Amino acid sequence: MENFSRVTRHLQAKFANDQTNSQSLSLISAKDGKSFHKDSGGNYWRVTKFIDGGRSFEVPEDLNQAYHAAKSFGEFQFQLLDLPGEPLIETIADFHNTKLRFDHFCSVVKENQMQRVDQVSDLIDFALSRENLAKIISGDDFPTRTVHNDTKLNNVLLHKTSGEGMCVVDLDTVMPGCVLHDFGDLVRTAASSGLEDEQDLDKVYFLPSTFEAITKGYLDTAGDMLNANELEHLAVAPLVITYELGLRFLEDFLKGDQYFKIKHPEHNIDRVRAQFKLLTSMEENLQEMKKIVQLVSSPQVSV
Repeated sequence: MENFSRVTRHLQAKFANDQTNSQSLSLISAKDGKSFHKDSGGNYWRVTKFIDGGRSFEVPEDLNQAYHAAKSFGEFQFQLLDLPGEPLIETIADFHNTKLRFDHFCSVVKENQMQRVDQVSDLIDFALSRENLAKIISGDDFPTRTVHNDTKLNNVLLHKTSGEGMCVVDLDTVMPGCVLHDFGDLVRTAASSGLEDEQDLDKVYFLPSTFEAITKGYLDTAGDMLNANELEHLAVAPLVITYELGLRFLEDFLKGDQYFKIKHPEHNIDRVRAQFKLLTSMEENLQEMKKIVQLVSSPQVSV
């Protein structure tokens, strides 16, 4: 909540005289002045002002929505560049440390505590064959910035008529990190033809046109802050985050479905298969993705 409070106060000051639709969540303090309330049952509550006119979407209805969602997330990152004071608290250590997650995954496979390895041997082989993706985005190679860390399309409110971005929401994972993970996760959720747990894999494939709209929107607001190395890795970032989430779903299944909520016994398997199918489609389109980034970013390259 300290992170939540600092970020929202800073953004409110930034957007106070903004002539666009951009807004920030606004906390309402409890009677004791704190940003949250703890009730007699030990439950924690917070209250934010309602934002009128905004809607959230699981998938974009058109390219305009994809563009404006990306524009909002890029602006969110850009406006937090000058967040005063000490860095935000790292609420979840190594949240997007893909190499560490790969190592944990390998340990879980080796231990096989729930005796489930044989059920998903093909998925394990797929994951192991792409170990290189776990090493591409290392925190040591990129600037640490304030990032959202959960940039699903439904975490930005879009205006109900114009489709323009209004407010980034769900700030529980805002903390220091790499902007590439934010960009990649938005692409993963918005530039896929299917839902995250789609069972019919024929319905799951990558959408290059949506990727182009996201890239344009993101660079329109965040482009000036990115260095050459970040720009160079924009195209591969969606592959990395899709692979990482597939690893997490698969590890969770092998451990007995302890972390992610499931609706049926093979829900995590459905998620893994959908993510790995999407990853395969991204791999097939990677060269086109690189061309799109180069074309869109060429006037904005900075050092």
